[in-house]
Amino acid sequence: MKALFVILTFFIGLDSWSQDERYYRKIFTGELEDKTKEVFQYKVIVKSPRYDIDLNQDGIKESVRVEKKDGYDFFLIYDEFGREFFNKRLPAIGAKSRLMKVDLKGINKETNALILHFYEGAIDSSKFEATAKLFFITFDKKDMKKIVFQEGPHFFHEKVKGDQYLNRRYSVNVVDYNGDGTREISVSYNKISRIYFYTKTGNWKKL
Repeated sequence: MKALFVILTFFIGLDSWSQDERYYRKIFTGELEDKTKEVFQYKVIVKSPRYDIDLNQDGIKESVRVEKKDGYDFFLIYDEFGREFFNKRLPAIGAKSRLMKVDLKGINKETNALILHFYEGAIDSSKFEATAKLFFITFDKKDMKKIVFQEGPHFFHEKVKGDQYLNRRYSVNVVDYNGDGTREISVSYNKISRIYFYTKTGNWKKL
């Protein structure tokens, strides 16, 4: 009887181990999916028209657009066939956020950048405050899929607190300051300047 019990226990344990092995194999291979998980759906979506632009100056036009999804801001890029290959949310801090301007700039012979001027919105509670920030989308002219998205500096700040009012707007410049063939991005206000240098990894480093 003991022998029978041991044998049954062995086979039950073996079956359990096999089930566990299959379960973990599915996790690592991606076969295991949560069938009950619901796909999130935005309720209100507003889309701008798609604007044609030759991002890498190869004579073939890509296109860009902005979207509002339940109040969240997104920036999208499409290839020449209308296929989306870039979609990024732009973080806002308050009401009425929007993309104000998009600049396409050549950084060097191999690299272009889209500079997004994004109004982050306004907070109006015990004080009023509104800001706008730059975002850099940098890419290789030969391979548009190699995109690096980076948050840049603020270029606008408006603030009201009591009797005090501040309104500061920085100028945005793209200039080769050190003469190395690669242009830098700077924001300047009076004698205050912040300069961002492009690195080979596709990122921008603040001086």
